[in-house]
Amino acid sequence: MKLLGSLLAGALTLLIIVVVGAFVFMPVNTEAEPAEVVVPDAPTLAAPAVPVASQIEADLARREESYQTQMTQLDQTLQDRHATYQNQIQQIGEQLAVAQNQLDQLQTQAEALSQQAAQLESTRAERLALYQSQLEQARRQYEARFAEIQQAIGQAQTQLAEANARLGR
Repeated sequence: MKLLGSLLAGALTLLIIVVVGAFVFMPVNTEAEPAEVVVPDAPTLAAPAVPVASQIEADLARREESYQTQMTQLDQTLQDRHATYQNQIQQIGEQLAVAQNQLDQLQTQAEALSQQAAQLESTRAERLALYQSQLEQARRQYEARFAEIQQAIGQAQTQLAEANARLGR
């Protein structure tokens, strides 16, 4: 985009220089006066209308003025487009900088989230191991307590059987 704008600006500038150079180095015949042809004893013929030098100079001046106006307009158009392209390049550059900044922020956030996820996974694994350990400990305590209660029930039944046997029942 930048290269295209530079090429267009260079080509247009070269064209303007060539047109101006052509008019600057074009010979202007200011001393030329219409030549009168005198033919002795010749019948009067209608000579083709030859433009007068002042008329030619006036036409050339109008053309030069027209070309100058066109060159001025072209130069203004070139400057306007150059300014427009510069503004667009600046806006695109600013947008690119904002996008790059956002990308950097997102990458930083992604790294932080990745670290947090790893930390959470580690914490989950630790807690799972702790819960498994506590569950196993509770199961062993339950089994030990169940065995004690079963033994106490067995002893109570034995004592009850002995007491019933003493009482005769």
